[in-house]
Amino acid sequence: MLDQRIARVLRAYATRIGQETGLEEPARLAKWLWSVGGWTPHRYDIYLKWTHGAATQLTGSAHRPPFAPDLLELALFGGAWNPSESSG
Repeated sequence: MLDQRIARVLRAYATRIGQETGLEEPARLAKWLWSVGGWTPHRYDIYLKWTHGAATQLTGSAHRPPFAPDLLELALFGGAWNPSESSG
């Protein structure tokens, strides 16, 4: 199910960011934020807003070509980008 796949990737990302910023129990919070299934239209809208915001941040510069949200999804689901791995 797509919701499960999205949730798994976003939980990993949110957990890593929570750890890096010193949140208490980041994995628990990430699990609550990105539940595995039963997404409501509201939850899916939040996800779409996240993809658009992340794509905008990934573009980051007027000198780079735009990074479309569908390319972000392709990177997430194709394994090209793993948010649970540290970037450096």
